[in-house]
Amino acid sequence: MKAIDRGERLILILGSRRLGKSSLLNVVLNEIEYPSIKVDVRETYSEFSSVNRYVIGRMLLSSLSGRKRLLEELRMLLRNVKGITISGVRVEIAKDFSIVELLEALNEYGRFIIAFDEAQYLRFGGATRYDGILAYAVDNLENLTFVLTGSEVGMLFDFLRFDDPRAPLFGRYHHDVVLSRFSRDLSLEFLKSGFREAGMRTKEEELEDAVSTFDGVVGWLTLYGYLRVARGLDHGKALEEVFRGAKAIVESELSRLFSYSPRYRIMLKAIALGYSRWRDIKDYVTLKLGYINDSNFSKLLENLVKSGYVEKKGGRYYIFDPVIERIFREG
Repeated sequence: MKAIDRGERLILILGSRRLGKSSLLNVVLNEIEYPSIKVDVRETYSEFSSVNRYVIGRMLLSSLSGRKRLLEELRMLLRNVKGITISGVRVEIAKDFSIVELLEALNEYGRFIIAFDEAQYLRFGGATRYDGILAYAVDNLENLTFVLTGSEVGMLFDFLRFDDPRAPLFGRYHHDVVLSRFSRDLSLEFLKSGFREAGMRTKEEELEDAVSTFDGVVGWLTLYGYLRVARGLDHGKALEEVFRGAKAIVESELSRLFSYSPRYRIMLKAIALGYSRWRDIKDYVTLKLGYINDSNFSKLLENLVKSGYVEKKGGRYYIFDPVIERIFREG
């Protein structure tokens, strides 16, 4: 919020999945005094199988359609944007509309916050170069602040390419907010506070077990608390339900990677079983699926790191999320 108040042009909220990036973004957008628009780019990609400018424009403008007062204030500016038609409280666009003109209109309005949740999916823009559009806006539209979240941090930076002299965003300043897992004490206080607010008594040893199980990943802590309070499950049943639901979530999230290569599943299995060195993981994969050359194997492993499922520390590889680790270890 301080970065927004300072007028920072580009803010990144980074961290692995289920650390609360989207929740943090939603709270900030609800509490700041400036008007804002948010697009869930992953949802957009899943629905339309693309992130072309028409789709993004439609998603941006759809969030304005239900905000009558803001739309009324923007009406005259938006009418000057090619391809946009306003009828009452509805905004419609034609496929020839210009995202740049839309951004220029919002900039002319005044301070405006534009958020892209899971922004790494903008790389599927096809002919639309969103990195170029962002670079133009950052350089020229001083009233706009862009907030990008990314759980596939490596993929997000591959898309933004701040360090590539040939890339539009090369050398641009970005303010980073990096989320990490909760500490043990904070995890315990988080659960206690939630149950206290719900007026529900819990046993200390159950909370300690949940904290140990979920190791500071706030998304699983939240789901556990919800299952206890809203569904009335006891401690053991709530843990079982978290893992059952998590397995379906993980399969859905990883389906695209698994469709590219069955080796991804075996690599995650190897790491979950404790094989943390490059050579040991490769030997396990070779044993299960046959020979793969070093270069191809390294690329697959790097993709798992960039996708946020695996982290590399001290030359060794680990699964960040304890729930995902258990799913692959036991599956």
